[in-house]
Amino acid sequence: KILHKIAAERDEERCGDFQEQIIANFQGDSREFMFVDETSKDEHTWACHYGRAMSGAHAPLSDVFIRGDWYSLVAAMMVDGYIAAEVMEGSYDHDLFCDFITQQLLPAMNPFPAERSVIVLDNCCIHHNEDLEAAVQEA
Repeated sequence: KILHKIAAERDEERCGDFQEQIIANFQGDSREFMFVDETSKDEHTWACHYGRAMSGAHAPLSDVFIRGDWYSLVAAMMVDGYIAAEVMEGSYDHDLFCDFITQQLLPAMNPFPAERSVIVLDNCCIHHNEDLEAAVQEA
């Protein structure tokens, strides 16, 4: 089900347009790109979702019952290292992610095609934010 959802969100035309822009405008030293991603950790994160057992038997699962504290991390990385990073208790949402980009990342950016001029994000739902897109376009 997850792969079907990801495949349904893929837009071949936009992907092709992006690839053409990279080929036409890429300077070759990769310093234009800033990669942003987030992750989270709690006491439950390490648990295995799949196990092994003999045919007809249930796979044993040993795990903690209480999740405990939940921490999230978002970071902006380049080939030279981190530009910005932030850790918080809880989870990121549209607004918190937008705040990270506008307050910590955009001030360190330059106009295209200079160094630090392209933000690369995955297709996470909190990245789909019209306010974030407008702030990046304005900057």
